[in-house]
Amino acid sequence: MAATFITVSDVQAQLNATYDAAAHVYSVYGLNIQEASLQAHVDYANTYISAFFTTDLTTSDPRYSAAKLAALDLACMRALVISTGGSLVGAYDYFLGDLRVARAGPYAEAIQRTIEGLREDLARQLVNLTTPVKAAEATAAGEVPTYRGGLINP
Repeated sequence: MAATFITVSDVQAQLNATYDAAAHVYSVYGLNIQEASLQAHVDYANTYISAFFTTDLTTSDPRYSAAKLAALDLACMRALVISTGGSLVGAYDYFLGDLRVARAGPYAEAIQRTIEGLREDLARQLVNLTTPVKAAEATAAGEVPTYRGGLINP
């Protein structure tokens, strides 16, 4: 079982989605996303991020925040890309002389910018998540081995 970093509620809040309880559908940028589909994206994101670790992260682990943000970015991005069918700005546009006819929908550019922002943030969070960092306190400076020999000449 994968760790649970995010829930459907987290994705709903991040995307500012509205929920129609009668139809079991979320609405984002005029797109309808089925409840089961959004849950599948959340499950995938949790599983994907959990695969980076051999054990479950606790909330006190310093990597937990990066893992949670990465899972949230991934789930939001997948929900938007799949709900648009992968077709964003320019996918169905055509030109008649100088007239451009756009058939991508009223929110296509907003969706594209949102996905690009999520992609960039996901890349940053994955670097934060997978890059080991060792910290030391200034009071431990005497315990860190340092070179104490003569000057090094080129």
